[in-house]
Amino acid sequence: MKRAIALLVLLQLAAVFGVLGLSYVTGQGIILTYADRLTQRIARDTTAFTTEFLTPAADAALLTRRLARSQVLATADRDRLARYFFEILQTRSDFSGLYLGRPDGSFTFVSRDEDPATAPFSVKQVMTRPGREVTLVGVDARFVPRNPRTDPDDDYDPRTRPWYVAAARQDGVAWTAPYVFFTSRRPGITVSAPVTGGINGEFRGVVGVDIEIDALSAFLETLDISARGAAAIVAQDGTIIAHRDPELLVPAEGDSLRLATLADGDDPILARAADSIEGGIDDLFPGEIRLARFQAGGETWRGAVQRLPLERTPWTVMIYLPEADILGPLSGLVRRAAALGLIAAALTVFVLVVFGRRMLRG
Repeated sequence: MKRAIALLVLLQLAAVFGVLGLSYVTGQGIILTYADRLTQRIARDTTAFTTEFLTPAADAALLTRRLARSQVLATADRDRLARYFFEILQTRSDFSGLYLGRPDGSFTFVSRDEDPATAPFSVKQVMTRPGREVTLVGVDARFVPRNPRTDPDDDYDPRTRPWYVAAARQDGVAWTAPYVFFTSRRPGITVSAPVTGGINGEFRGVVGVDIEIDALSAFLETLDISARGAAAIVAQDGTIIAHRDPELLVPAEGDSLRLATLADGDDPILARAADSIEGGIDDLFPGEIRLARFQAGGETWRGAVQRLPLERTPWTVMIYLPEADILGPLSGLVRRAAALGLIAAALTVFVLVVFGRRMLRG
């Protein structure tokens, strides 16, 4: 009798745990496949958001170029140009500044956030003829001037800046690498384009649009990936452009700031994810997406990486999360099912023993 009971219990346990094991293996494969698709979808959505975030700046630069070429907008008319830049800033909250640098070193620059209470915008004019003079004036939401002043110590020369040099060498849009803006002390990029005009298409300067990229980090913070999952946007040289941690600035030489890089080690998981890409992140072609699986911190991690489709912005979106976050719910379900199986086996033994004793007495 005891052997029969033991055999029945063993068969029941074998059936329960066999089904559980098969279900776990099958469910694990299904969930991991779903997780891969989920990370790819998040990477695509983030890539699309970033592309849409950057495209208007290039459009604004090209529009200014076309208006100047068609003589609708006179680049020599500083006041009219400043008003034009101001109107663009009024409609594009993601732009932090627009400006035009000219071949003679003169400069027209309109930016936001001088004094949000009374003069939320600032106009800077650098004039080099007949003599050098730098004027600064705040303007309110109706372009009424406030607090005009001069700055004799300002030696800014647009012709030496990377955005000017890059655009002057080519006939299209140029993108700078991410850097910390001098005025706002915030990370951003500059989109620039050469401006020509007249019958002979003479070079009249370079128009630039500044975009602060804090909004990209804010967007990444809203992504619901997993308990420990995260997303980042990384430049080809390893500069971290956007991250769930908005503190992207680290001290550089002197009192300056710079953007953090993968080499700084602030996010070792992100650095390991970048290293797991065969050929490195600079091996991705525009728009390409790849899945990643790597070991970090004693755990297995999964993710997806996608290069932005824009040729001149070699940035990569990276999504990564630990497998434990993916398989955690399945593991919990299996543990609960195993506990129920053990309880069922114990009840089976109890019932068989009770009925077995009654049968033996009868």
